[in-house]
Amino acid sequence: IILIGIGWFFAWFVKRIIIRLSVILKLDRFLIRFSWGKGLSNADVQYGFYNFVGNIAFFIVLLVFINFALITWELNVLSDLLGKAILFFPRFATSLAILGIGGLVVSWATRVLLRALLRENIPHATLITLYAKTLLIILFSAMAIIEMNIAREIVIIGFATIFITLGVVMVVLTVVGGREFIKKQEEYPDEK
Repeated sequence: IILIGIGWFFAWFVKRIIIRLSVILKLDRFLIRFSWGKGLSNADVQYGFYNFVGNIAFFIVLLVFINFALITWELNVLSDLLGKAILFFPRFATSLAILGIGGLVVSWATRVLLRALLRENIPHATLITLYAKTLLIILFSAMAIIEMNIAREIVIIGFATIFITLGVVMVVLTVVGGREFIKKQEEYPDEK
């Protein structure tokens, strides 16, 4: 019981530190840059967000101390279960980071690809860009699910099957579309 009490106090202290650091570092400035982060410009919403981040830290620290209390009480089954739950949080955060970075990469890459395809007057540029966007979303989603260690083998098999199938479809479409492009070049050799 003393461990849980110490954990509660320590978790409260960590929460206060994280809220103060969030205010000092103005964490909301980074989030306002995104379209969904515009609502954080309100002061009440900012404090609510800082409090939410602090509550997550509070919860994790408290779980660690509860785990220590369960070990002290020699409740190893519950301790092992709680230990797995505690280790889930870093994997979940890493998975969210992969999805976030993946979203940024997907948006940047598809904009650059669309611009390049339109500049070269490639037919069906938006369809090709949508195809590439789908592949990148599947790639980053598979990476995030594997990081969470959820059905690892199934995700790898499914991802490989989808990626190979989409690759074969792209090769077939390129061959069929390439013939038309070569015929067009033979008909009009003066055009770029």
